[in-house]
Amino acid sequence: MPMSKKSNATRLPLSTRIGQWVIRVFLILWGVTVAFPVIWVLYTSLKSNQEFFASPWALPSSPQWSNFVEAWKEANFAGYFLNSILTVLLTLAITLLVVGANAYVIAKYRGKFIRGLEKFYMVGMMVPAVLMLVPLYYFADAAHMTDSLVWLSVIYAIQGMPFSVFMMVGFVRGIHDALLEAATIDGASQFTIFFRIIVPLSKPSLFVVALLNVMGTWNEYITALTFIRDSSKYTIAIGLSYLTNSGTYDVNYGRTFAGLAIALVPILVIYAIFQKQLQNGMSSGDGVKG
Repeated sequence: MPMSKKSNATRLPLSTRIGQWVIRVFLILWGVTVAFPVIWVLYTSLKSNQEFFASPWALPSSPQWSNFVEAWKEANFAGYFLNSILTVLLTLAITLLVVGANAYVIAKYRGKFIRGLEKFYMVGMMVPAVLMLVPLYYFADAAHMTDSLVWLSVIYAIQGMPFSVFMMVGFVRGIHDALLEAATIDGASQFTIFFRIIVPLSKPSLFVVALLNVMGTWNEYITALTFIRDSSKYTIAIGLSYLTNSGTYDVNYGRTFAGLAIALVPILVIYAIFQKQLQNGMSSGDGVKG
């Protein structure tokens, strides 16, 4: 006769049951710690200044939807939003093309140059991105490429490339060489092998690389502040800083939190829609074994 779940549970050692409950409590507390700031920003964005100072933690009694209109129009958030979207798309295009090609070469070719290239990217992961800003800025300034969203996108791609290549190499190495050898015997060029075999099979890993770069580019502040001085080309991260620090003592906190909410919503929506694909991509690091 099969034992019930209750009888199975009672057979577990006391230390195991205590450990399970400790883990559950920790995960609940961690989830609340992560979720509460986001929820607080969202409902505080609907408060007036008076209500914010009177009860900063309470729910809004009379939602002020006009805060979003003011942040979008008066604070030029529409322009910041479009600049960030353009920067994200350019960074994504550069990153996926270069990372995919580099990962294929490092994973499937041999030679001193290939080994040196792999070590170069490994060292790149250990170098803080901030250290690269000074030489890159002097180069951009000498070439008159500051205040350029295109150049900013190139910088973002350079900064994210070491980790992205490292992640992709592990996946591409898992693709069985027999597939590539069969394609070569059939007369396929390296160009064809890359776009018809490597890229389709690497979609889960490419998706993770793309998503991580989108979130990183959207939220990045220091690099954008360094290279962009023209206010008409500010990204949403710079716009938020100026919205928060307006230079006066009369700060509109409702409008400020509305700007934060506008910046948060796209990332939350992307994560909610593609959460499953992200998890699948993170767990599919072994490629396609024969």
